[in-house]
Amino acid sequence: MEYKEYLEQQTLLETPNGVSNLLLSLSEPELFAETRKRNVIEHRALLSYILRNNLKMTFESIADFFVANGKSYDHSTAIHSCKMYPTYRKYNKKLYELEKLFVVYDEVEYEEISSMQLIMKRNKELEDKQYKLINDIQKLKENISLYDLTNNEKEYRKLGRKQRETYDERASLVIKSFKWKARNEQAEVIVGSPNVADVRGIR
Repeated sequence: MEYKEYLEQQTLLETPNGVSNLLLSLSEPELFAETRKRNVIEHRALLSYILRNNLKMTFESIADFFVANGKSYDHSTAIHSCKMYPTYRKYNKKLYELEKLFVVYDEVEYEEISSMQLIMKRNKELEDKQYKLINDIQKLKENISLYDLTNNEKEYRKLGRKQRETYDERASLVIKSFKWKARNEQAEVIVGSPNVADVRGIR
């Protein structure tokens, strides 16, 4: 799209995507490419400058926007780009001409939106950390509980459903034998105990 054509159908820009899409269509198709060409660097600085000064985005949000579009970027790079843009514009008149074409809808409080996006991002990071901690605690509890188990009990936990059923059937027989043996031992004690008359006779 030529500058003249754009001026004839000029529209308000309301989002970062709207700004970057316009810049891509007007000038620099490699805006988000991993390249250090001077022309690309200058146009990235123009985009950062507009996002910062017109849309009032935070430097971190500007960096996130570049990253979301496939370009490695951080907040210090965004700060440097905005700082260097006036110098680039001084020696590259095309940048100044491009800048005049960006009419941004300034009633939207993008600074607040950027802050909310940052809060949501950090909240997501905290949720991920919490989820990891919960899993770590659960694994720790499982390891502690395994520490008190016998070798047979540990092996039992590794068995499949069918294998457990077979194991349970055999274990139930063993438990019944223990109960039967306990009852017999108790009966022997009762039979072998002296009665009251015997005790009196001993006196």
